[in-house]
Amino acid sequence: MNKKIIFQKCHFNYIYFILYIVILFVNVLIQYNIDPDYSYLDTNSSSDSDTDSDTNTDSNSDNDSKINYFESKMINYLLTYNLSNFLAIIPYFIRKKLIKNRAEKIQNVKTEDNKLKDDTSLIYTENIITISDEKKKTIRIYLIILGICDFLQKFVMVLYSEIYPERDIIDLYSFSFLVPFEIVLQFVCSYLILKIHFYKLQYFSLFLNLGILIIILIIDIINLIKCNSFDEKIFYFYPLHIIIYSIGYSFGKKILLYGFISIYLLIFIKGCISFILSLLYFLIVFLTDNKSFSHFGIFFTEPINIGLIIINIFCHFFVSIFLWLIIDRFSPNYLPFVFIFEEVSYYIIDGIYGFNGRYKIMGWDLYFRISLFVVSFIGVMIHDEIVVINICNLGSDTKYFLDLKFESEELFAHTDNPEIIKRYESMEMDSISGNGDNLSIDEK
Repeated sequence: MNKKIIFQKCHFNYIYFILYIVILFVNVLIQYNIDPDYSYLDTNSSSDSDTDSDTNTDSNSDNDSKINYFESKMINYLLTYNLSNFLAIIPYFIRKKLIKNRAEKIQNVKTEDNKLKDDTSLIYTENIITISDEKKKTIRIYLIILGICDFLQKFVMVLYSEIYPERDIIDLYSFSFLVPFEIVLQFVCSYLILKIHFYKLQYFSLFLNLGILIIILIIDIINLIKCNSFDEKIFYFYPLHIIIYSIGYSFGKKILLYGFISIYLLIFIKGCISFILSLLYFLIVFLTDNKSFSHFGIFFTEPINIGLIIINIFCHFFVSIFLWLIIDRFSPNYLPFVFIFEEVSYYIIDGIYGFNGRYKIMGWDLYFRISLFVVSFIGVMIHDEIVVINICNLGSDTKYFLDLKFESEELFAHTDNPEIIKRYESMEMDSISGNGDNLSIDEK
């Protein structure tokens, strides 16, 4: 093979990545429009600082309203996300009905041959009982872990607004260290939890993204120290948020690998567990400090907001569906593609709404960050063997070359062409002579 860079063929399942990005883009746009006073609240505190002592009382009242507003906003976010999970029960029953109809048609065909019917029924029933008894308990444990992770990843954001209620929780400026951290952590979780074996290309991609993470993290720290460009508390909360959902995705893939639960039932069950935990949290907050709910009704004051919230619930649902379809059809190691395109989407939307101006960045590093993200994207393609690098024997263990080797062996086993046989035997002789020391072929 003389090619140094080999591109694998596109697969139809890649369309789920496109659908995910489109729905996510729409979802973020809706969230910005549900929160029309965001920029006003963000700048309101700075304008109040210049008022005289006669308006200090009004300023404190505005700050209190702002604090309660941010807490209510996060509660609304947690509630709408949990409600979206229950929509998965609709495609679940549709899929169940379709499978049942298909099974009835197959059964009707089998009734024409009683012997075939009896044999297949016996084998099928015995297999189902044996597998379900072995895996049922494990699947339940994994589902509980997934449901807890699903709740905790959102609860970390809510917890930020509870501990630091004076400001809204916002992302870092675009192309920060968060995405490389997501990529590296997802690779590590797949390696540790899913036991996915890494070959040379996978290790190369892992260390490449780790180097990009370190470089961008250093720049972010410089921006924080020199320009105070973001809240340093994000260093604690966002990595915790990322760690939790990376673990959840890996356990979700383990559940899907058993083949007994569809993604729709998985989303519904994890949604039920997350909703129960959310209700417990809402109850505790309401009994201890119900001020967090004081501005909750602001999201339902206008009919257009109610409509946007309903659309937002459906968007959350479709985002979750396409995300789990990617995990099911591929693996969590393909999610870095989602993370990178997600970051680009946020950058575009922030540019549309003019929010980039509020981020104090050094300026010179923007294009450098974008360049590093492009390299990271290539590294992810290498990790998932979409691009195979045939340099320094890096691609020797990839599926592409293993398939070529298998095809070559199949061709030799079934051919009568003397040219092919001669070529294969000469390759074998070269291999033997290359591996030997001073022994002759007959001696070996």
